[in-house]
Amino acid sequence: MLTKFRLAPWSFCLTLSTLSLLLGNMAVAQPGTESPKKAETKQPAAETKEAEAKPAAGEGDYNALLNRWKTVIDDLRKLKLKYAVAQAGEREALDKQWEELIAEGNKLVPELQAAGKKAYEAAPNQDPQLTRFLVKMAADDAANDHYKSAFDLAEVLIKNDCGEKQIYNTAAIAAFCLNDFTKAEEYFKVAQEGGALSPPGDEYSGETAAYKGFWEQEQKLREAEAAANDLPRVKIQTTKGEIVLELFENEAPDTVGNFISLVEKKAYDGTPFHRVLKGFMAQGGDPKGDGTGGPGYQIYCELDKPNFRKHFAGSLSMAHAGKDTGGSQFFLTFRATPHLNGRHTCFGRVISGMDVLENLQRRDPSAPTKVEPDKIVTATVERKRDHAYVPKKVE
Repeated sequence: MLTKFRLAPWSFCLTLSTLSLLLGNMAVAQPGTESPKKAETKQPAAETKEAEAKPAAGEGDYNALLNRWKTVIDDLRKLKLKYAVAQAGEREALDKQWEELIAEGNKLVPELQAAGKKAYEAAPNQDPQLTRFLVKMAADDAANDHYKSAFDLAEVLIKNDCGEKQIYNTAAIAAFCLNDFTKAEEYFKVAQEGGALSPPGDEYSGETAAYKGFWEQEQKLREAEAAANDLPRVKIQTTKGEIVLELFENEAPDTVGNFISLVEKKAYDGTPFHRVLKGFMAQGGDPKGDGTGGPGYQIYCELDKPNFRKHFAGSLSMAHAGKDTGGSQFFLTFRATPHLNGRHTCFGRVISGMDVLENLQRRDPSAPTKVEPDKIVTATVERKRDHAYVPKKVE
């Protein structure tokens, strides 16, 4: 039986690998493999020599957090070994300890990054190990949809000329996924010239020029919408927090009509985000919770008009199995998704809660290991125009 020991939060587990690289011989036990020996704790000679020197601003906090992190990793490794030989009656208590350590580790991740960033800014490039750690942490953040923190960290490293060319690829990916296509273009160029352009940066770089134009058009539309201030809004309370959506009734009135109708019928309350794919999107709205359900009818796509909306980071769009087969399922994008333009009806966008969206539990329904999904607790209409909202069903 699969246990919580195999289902640690994705963000924490990936950061474990980052810090394993940083800490050298301090390896992290992986499921199904022999556990490594405990890391040596003896300080290098140079570090010992300077141990009594006053640390740079932020360095003390960073080292303290790093030491605590080492302890958490070691405790997790020991707990895995205990679990492997534990009796059935002992495993519930071990599960609880595991969850507590994972929770502490998740809390430490942003604190450790912030402290490391502060220490680096106080003495840029003076500690090569710290520089490598921050470069890798930024790359991990970008790879796991934490684009804002990845971009902010990458900008600090670039500003201080950290000497690691791959940071430009990371910064460009993060900028592209934050809808900052001008910065993305700038950094992709530097990465390419330095031979540091790597996936998915090589893919995104080819889309950047076109998306600069799309974004200019989108910005004009959003300015006009802000001035009118009358588009419908829906608040989705999830198990991770609140997401507020603004709906594109001007371009997709029928899709918006269907969505609001379902929200008002409480059709989404309690439904899971059953498919949440890293670097792509979070899909929900299925009453069955497995990707096969719907409201009992289908609606038309709204892609025939030339003014259909493009997909950017935070776009709300209809999921379907082919043209005019949509129903209740929708998805929210983590980044610009060019391949969906003209294929799926984009009918809204996130206006607050992108941080909540990026933290939804990643979940691939086709994977052999099923993790518990995050859910929509409630969905409520916050604002709408003065007319009836009903679905226009496919006849």
